[in-house]
Amino acid sequence: MSMMNEGAPPDDAAIPAKQSQQEANYRAGNPLKNCGLCEHFEGVPGKAPDGCEAVDGTISPFGYCDIYVKQPNPFGDGHKYTMRGGQIAPAPSAAAPTQIGKQTYE
Repeated sequence: MSMMNEGAPPDDAAIPAKQSQQEANYRAGNPLKNCGLCEHFEGVPGKAPDGCEAVDGTISPFGYCDIYVKQPNPFGDGHKYTMRGGQIAPAPSAAAPTQIGKQTYE
């Protein structure tokens, strides 16, 4: 067994090249989808470096691109939200019936 390859970086084919901001369609994000919430984002919002493991250049945590991958919510997915009319609103729940007075609607 040879020790020559031990600790050596993987071959170049295994490391994907970063995309340019134009190739990734980098643009302004929104409160529900932004680089600060993406798994590829490197850095702490408001502190340098603000970068991305998949997109080249300086990346704002408030930006967004086509290769966005949402980080899992550490508190679980019990609270879901959607965008309605430019506002963040709770997602409608199919399991919760609506009660008006003494009448319940499902």
